[in-house]
Amino acid sequence: MDTERSGIEQFSSVFQRFRKPEYTGENRCTPCTVINTGMAVALSLAVAVVSIQAAAVVFGACVTVITLWGYLIPGTPTLVQYLPDRVHEAIGPEHDIGGEETTFDIEETLTGADIVKQCETEDDLCLTSSYREQFRGTLDTLAEESAQRERLAESLSVPAEDIRFEETGRQVSVFVDGVRAGGWRSRAALLADLASEQLLSSWLGRRWDTLSDGDRTQLLVALRSFVETCPECGGEVVPDEDVVKSCCRDDIVSVTSACTDCGAVLFKGTDR
Repeated sequence: MDTERSGIEQFSSVFQRFRKPEYTGENRCTPCTVINTGMAVALSLAVAVVSIQAAAVVFGACVTVITLWGYLIPGTPTLVQYLPDRVHEAIGPEHDIGGEETTFDIEETLTGADIVKQCETEDDLCLTSSYREQFRGTLDTLAEESAQRERLAESLSVPAEDIRFEETGRQVSVFVDGVRAGGWRSRAALLADLASEQLLSSWLGRRWDTLSDGDRTQLLVALRSFVETCPECGGEVVPDEDVVKSCCRDDIVSVTSACTDCGAVLFKGTDR
């Protein structure tokens, strides 16, 4: 058994050594994979004219290369960016590194409710002073974990005594009666969502009641990107941008908002 496990571990080590993570796993490009698999099929059919066995070997080798590298022909990840949109749409969705799509306009919803507005000193959106003041006041009421549990219980319509928080590093998971009900990147993100949810029901009025759970979540996550002071330790929240290379389309800008004092991450998202 130990010999078998050792063999598997060695194979896995070799596999990982030759794998190109920038084009595989979560970064795998569907158009790249489809196009190169088509090339592998065509090449194998050509070889099959001479030998069926050789064609099987060729196809197996091609599939292995595509699995490890994400492509068969060098340069495909670059060339596929220039395919017409209709080709990308026919093959499959664009390379997705962002989050879930939402069914409503988040920016329009927040600006229409006077929650965010154009910043005075930069070309961006900021929280309005009135919402910011209420947000900070609500955070003050959530300083104790018992208050956080009560607020979450009200949101989930469950008894507060059934709720338990569990922290792994900075990540916070919430369990209801022993079953995991959700998780946040940090206590700061949890606090921001609890405060915003309490406020949005009044700031959006009936509009909040019509939103699905998914849309509400997207709205809460988006609001975290406007928070300027860390709800967890009071430090300044600073956004950091990083360009993520995409083999399918244009490069993607990854944005992370984190507290400079304690490192708590409030928001992490992408923009093409």
